[in-house]
Amino acid sequence: MDDADDKHSPTPHPAGFPADETHRLTAEELAFLLRDPMLRARAAERAARSNRLRTERRASDPAYAEKLRAGDRERQQRRRRRNAIGRPEPAERPATTLPDLTLPQAARLLSEYLAGSTTAQAAQLRGRPDRVRLYAEAFVTYRTLSAGDVRPSCGALAALLKSRFGHTVTRSQAQKLRDHVEGFAITEGPWSPDPAASDVRPRSGPGNPASKRDKGKAGSKDKAGTDGHAPRPSRP
Repeated sequence: MDDADDKHSPTPHPAGFPADETHRLTAEELAFLLRDPMLRARAAERAARSNRLRTERRASDPAYAEKLRAGDRERQQRRRRRNAIGRPEPAERPATTLPDLTLPQAARLLSEYLAGSTTAQAAQLRGRPDRVRLYAEAFVTYRTLSAGDVRPSCGALAALLKSRFGHTVTRSQAQKLRDHVEGFAITEGPWSPDPAASDVRPRSGPGNPASKRDKGKAGSKDKAGTDGHAPRPSRP
């Protein structure tokens, strides 16, 4: 009888070892803990040297720095996609309502707005007519793409700016331009759709040269600057 009970009794674990199998170290963990301290020190030294060389090259090689930034953005996008699995899709933000203005009209209203502003950013922008024109072109591009009341994507803005006006902008620059357009369209802004501001806008007509369609193309192919000058739009 005692022999039968002994056969079914659990095997005792040695002292100092947990009974739960899940707490046992894997072979890789044991190998890491039992490594020679000198090997671990050399591995840490190699990692530090690699990081130092990468930092130095990033500072001296713009193309390499952009490659690293692109890799970081891609990893962040993958992480966001993984985190978004199972979550409901966020509601799309509607497009900002913009007035019916031609490119010269938008540029003129923006110039007048900046002339009356006392901020340092406005003073800097007043001396950059090329930047004013870029924002006006972004205004026209935004309004064209938002015809269906859908907020234009950064990629669509960048593509149309390049094909229509010859400007090459990155995705982040296109995002800043979109924010500027929406910021200038707030109440009392130069591109506000408020009817009260219509008295300062030029009327279309045969005698008004601003009513003619602007056919000039921007000659510069450089990447557009997108420093912040517009007031921030109110968040929904």
